[in-house]
This record gives sequence, C-alpha cells and structure tokens, in this order.
Amino acid sequence: MAGPAVEVNITPEVLAAKPKPWVLTSPVSAVRSFLDWTSYAYRTAQSSVARPTMTNYEEVRVDSTVQYNIEKSRLIDQTLTSIVFGKASVEGTRAIVTAKEEWTYSYVSIATAGQVIGGPYPASYDTTYTVVKAKNGDWVVGSVEAAAIGPVK
Repeated sequence: MAGPAVEVNITPEVLAAKPKPWVLTSPVSAVRSFLDWTSYAYRTAQSSVARPTMTNYEEVRVDSTVQYNIEKSRLIDQTLTSIVFGKASVEGTRAIVTAKEEWTYSYVSIATAGQVIGGPYPASYDTTYTVVKAKNGDWVVGSVEAAAIGPVK
C-alpha cells in the first residue's frame, strides 16, 4: 500500500470475514471474484489482498481508492446486492463483460473500529469490465468503466 503510515482500526470480525477463494476460470467468475476481493480490500484498507484478481494497472486504481479514503479518515464497507451480467464478448485472451450492479455502502471510521460515519447509501452502476487472460491461464480484471445511475455520496 502506498501513502503515509496511518493507523487503521478494524474489528477482528471484519478482518476474519474474508470472501470465498477467488475463481479465475472464466471472465464472469473473475469479475465476481474481483468484486468480492476489492470490497474486502476497501473494508480493510489492504489493496494487496485483491491482487490475484486483477492486473497491475487495475491494482493501482484500487490502491488509489483505498488511499483516498484513508486520507478522508474512512473506509468503505460495500455490499453487492444485485448483479445482472450481459453476454460476455471473448476474443482470444481478452473479454468484455458488462453488468448492471446494485450496491449498498457505508463509510466507516479508521479511528474507531466499526463506527459508521455515513450511510448506508444505495448505488447503482452500468459497468464494463475488460478481463484478460494472464500467462498462467487465469482470467483477471484489467480495467473497469462504471457509470453511476443516480447520485453517489
């Protein structure tokens, strides 16, 4: 993780609530794993935990989001409530996966473990994932384009 050293307080329950192991055998399963693990990364301020689900390029974006929120003295606790995938378009080692996503999220204090400081809020997105096949054969998320449907706080 980049950025200045900051003490981030997280409850043991949050740390223990790891997602299921990633499944990177198809573009859609890679997106699902990416969403699970980036949500955990945002909740724990540890972007590196999601690294196996994405390219180095995407990891920089995820880490930047973690750092931005730490600068704001908060973490994001987000939950995917609904996802509907479009048809994946696969060409060789590259795939485009579209989805409509519904989320709920809260902002949580980094000073007081578990203290909600904003939310919960709803959020909806039309998303397009570019997923690439790594040299080891795993599908990983290379980039994300998300268009918010309505306000995001």
